Amino acid sequence: MFFLPIICYSQVNDSFSDGNFTENPTWTGTTTNFKVSSDSILQSNASIASTSYLFTPSKSFENATWDCLVKINYPLSSGTSSTYSTNYASVYIASDRLDISNGCNGYFVQIGGNNDEISLFLQQGITKTKIIDGIDKRSDGNPVEIHIKVSRNIEGNFELKTKLKNEADYVLEGSAINNVIKNSSNFGVLFVNTAKTGSAYYFDEIVVTGDSAIDREAPIWNSFTMEQPNILKLGFTEAMDFTNATFTMDQNMGEPTSKVISGDKSSVNLIFSKNFEKGKIYNLQTSGLKDLVGNELVIKQQSIGIIEKAEVGDLIINEVMFENPENSLEYIEIYNNSEKVLDVSNLVFTTRKTDGSLNSGNTIPSQTSLLPKKYLALCSNSEIVRNYHACWAESNIVTTDWSSLNNESSTLVLTNATKETIYDELSYNVKWHHALVKNPKGVALERINPSLPTQVAESWHSASSETNYGTPGYQNSQYREINSTEVSEKFVWMDPEAFSPDNDGVDDVCFIRYKTDSNGYVANAIILNAVGTKVFQLATNILLSNEGFLTWDGRTASGKNANAGIYVLYFEMFNPENGNRKQVKLPIVVSCR
Repeated sequence: MFFLPIICYSQVNDSFSDGNFTENPTWTGTTTNFKVSSDSILQSNASIASTSYLFTPSKSFENATWDCLVKINYPLSSGTSSTYSTNYASVYIASDRLDISNGCNGYFVQIGGNNDEISLFLQQGITKTKIIDGIDKRSDGNPVEIHIKVSRNIEGNFELKTKLKNEADYVLEGSAINNVIKNSSNFGVLFVNTAKTGSAYYFDEIVVTGDSAIDREAPIWNSFTMEQPNILKLGFTEAMDFTNATFTMDQNMGEPTSKVISGDKSSVNLIFSKNFEKGKIYNLQTSGLKDLVGNELVIKQQSIGIIEKAEVGDLIINEVMFENPENSLEYIEIYNNSEKVLDVSNLVFTTRKTDGSLNSGNTIPSQTSLLPKKYLALCSNSEIVRNYHACWAESNIVTTDWSSLNNESSTLVLTNATKETIYDELSYNVKWHHALVKNPKGVALERINPSLPTQVAESWHSASSETNYGTPGYQNSQYREINSTEVSEKFVWMDPEAFSPDNDGVDDVCFIRYKTDSNGYVANAIILNAVGTKVFQLATNILLSNEGFLTWDGRTASGKNANAGIYVLYFEMFNPENGNRKQVKLPIVVSCR
């Protein structure tokens, strides 16, 4: 008996046999448009055209069942869309609000509508999405009298069943898995009527059973701002329990001297005894911080610093998915190639028109900063992209407005809000993809190293198959160090000596590194096969720097991938100023894994 009030709060059982809807349980809403009929059934009682509803508290959501009898003394099958839009009934099995006049978040069954069906909908605000399309003509009758039964298990699998008055068993309308809504607070009924049908709707034999939803979702630390000179503000996706929380910052800042928690417990200001300094990166570590039901944060450390002004060269385009995979989205990735903390809020990424002018483009959301040597991917839905590429938890992906990119070629531009300063510009081409990429759909182009020039095809490579062909928001799968750590008396050497250009993200590119003894050398480089036939012209009369590299991705002159085997690099360089000439032939092994 002690637990009875809790159980009853989650469940509903009402046949209106007490002659009212004001107690046991209490229903609220547009009460003047409802009454209990003489035969103890909840009946519509609207004198004019209206949308009317009643709701009562109900938290049943997991392993739950919702039963309701609905009767409509009016033909819904007139064959016109206007009748559908002005005469129908809904049973809200879950809602986060008692007052849904401005929308709600939940699920409902609609009786009537297109093809006189009974279907299950997801509602988010005022947006309604059908998730179970019921059998056509099930609500075709006068009167319509039908039992509605919906079930949902703990995994979010819904089943919708109905039974007409003359049927002995329930008929399955359909099933669907949907976990967009995480819980319920209320159950309700609704009708939409014209002036002639204000008393045509009846609801009875309402039985709701099931468990309240358990919050298993970890809270997210979703904002982190520095308020100079000595305050940090942390924001979270839900109310938090700060009772046992600790916060510690490096750079000799230590623990905050005080904390100011917001009234809704979703944010906190940390006040330190010292002021923050420009040019330093501060790392804040938290522990013991949970939401109100005990779920811990997944990410417990974040970094921050005082914002400095972005200059040309600080921000570069680092990766682009210009033709989205079947089950994911396009994106671009930018990289902070400086040692500064940069505010990228309101910067614009756009494309050039054929006349050279810029399109309107898309704006990076406000309060978006980027730490030194860090990545930021931008797309229309971060969760879809994150899940498709199985990204690391720390990958930095932000949802923003989006304009579709050309699948063949286009010029991407990263600029400031007024489009007066261009930070980086990339004219990509689908032909830059690796020879093994037969279908470029869903394959990103990655910059091999952020220091390589943007507008050079050799600076880019198709993303690895091991990462589902993309690495949004974190280090590229084809990233390679370009500064050789090898101390050698050689003037040219391979790194690595054997490589496997199979686009798996491991040794896909061979770096032909060189070092000169003076300025002014010009070089030619050719890849030959085992019998001495030229396979690929790597360089023709290029002016060398004092130290650098060329790259070979295993492509032949015909654009195909070279077969596994031993090849020969013929490398010659000469200095027109002093007449010095050097030549060498070195083996290159193309292997397969």
